[in-house]
Amino acid sequence: MRSKYFLFIVIFIPFSTLLTKTSFAQLTSQVSAVPLPVGSGARALGMGGAFIAVADDATAASWNPGGLTQLERPELSVVGSFLSTQQDFDPPDRLGFASEFTLDNESVSRGDLNYASIAYPFEVFRKNLVASLNYQQKYDFHLDVDYNFKNETPILSENHATDFELKGGIGALTPTIAMQILPKLSIGVAVNIYTDEFFGDFAWKEKIHEFRSGTSGITPFSNTSDTDVTFKNFQAVNVTAGILWDVWEKENKRLTFGAVFHSPYTADVDRVTNFRDIFVTSSQIVESQFHERMHLEIDYPMSFGAGLGFRYSDSLSFSMDATWTDWSEFKQKDEFGNELRPLGFVSAKRDIDDTYAVRFGTEYLLFRQKMIIPIRGGLFYDPRPSLDEPTHVYGFSAGSGITFKRVSIDGAYQFRWANDVDGADFGLPGTFDLNEHLFLASVIVYF
Repeated sequence: MRSKYFLFIVIFIPFSTLLTKTSFAQLTSQVSAVPLPVGSGARALGMGGAFIAVADDATAASWNPGGLTQLERPELSVVGSFLSTQQDFDPPDRLGFASEFTLDNESVSRGDLNYASIAYPFEVFRKNLVASLNYQQKYDFHLDVDYNFKNETPILSENHATDFELKGGIGALTPTIAMQILPKLSIGVAVNIYTDEFFGDFAWKEKIHEFRSGTSGITPFSNTSDTDVTFKNFQAVNVTAGILWDVWEKENKRLTFGAVFHSPYTADVDRVTNFRDIFVTSSQIVESQFHERMHLEIDYPMSFGAGLGFRYSDSLSFSMDATWTDWSEFKQKDEFGNELRPLGFVSAKRDIDDTYAVRFGTEYLLFRQKMIIPIRGGLFYDPRPSLDEPTHVYGFSAGSGITFKRVSIDGAYQFRWANDVDGADFGLPGTFDLNEHLFLASVIVYF
């Protein structure tokens, strides 16, 4: 998510169904996460997420478990997040039979628990070991989309309005163990046990409200439909393995190398759909209902990252990461064996290009009497997968805080942007620009 950091959402809306001459509206929608393996914590975020070769606090379980051996005393950490996302849509003027198509610009804001952990270092056979138990919010599903259009044919004239709301998230309970196997080499393994969001009884939930009114021939009508789709019982397990190697050290200068591997995995999730439709004319009222429960399997990709960290002095350090994600295995299968790409829900035979992300970060420490004040900054290029070539996403971050003997308090801000995002990835026409603001605040207590 990078942590949660930063989650990515896919929406499928078959407009061809909406634009046909039916007696009532049917809206089919499916939602899936775009799983970018990201880390957590305000310190890492403030350094642009370039943390693979740093990973020297309890959030190392998500960035690079091998870095946990750098902890010298027990730590308890809690990280809160506030995410604000804005999409500026640029839809076409017409779509099939529809005219005056409008897709509202949308913004969503939400606060949540991003990360919590307890880590304990100890020695076995004179080797440093660290065990930790962590909770991570992996994906966040919050989105609002409203759109309107007019449908004009020789026998049908209607106005159509749709409100789409999405909420929820997926978390992971992550036990982790790290060990220093050589004086300058450490390894670590984290097991991510994915489940529905920690504070809810579902993973994510969507609500679609549609209202149509107009005339069919010479008969006026109105049509209201509501669709509730709940994704629950999300279950999956994968492994994050990492190494940290002290390549070179002289006086107060130090060069480290880190590498991390996130294994591929298959998630099981149940999709429960409830649909209700009321169609009204001057002579009749027709009501229909529909209920379906479907089991889905979603294959998520593996990823590999590597980075360098350079401490120039006790005050100044730099870091750089590169990450590759294999999107060729990202697909979804239902109970009947039908396979689709969760991006746009096209055939699984359609290729999705891999993505390569690059991140840079720096940290400068101001030493004051009985406290340390850090100043952090970062830049990154973090493309997201698309049905065509990957979407170019750029960003920067900044952060600071204060550290005492027993407590460290940090805050960070990250801004991500992308232009001309292909709406086809979401089942939407046209393109849109994406702006995302993320704030993290963390508290670490040392024992």
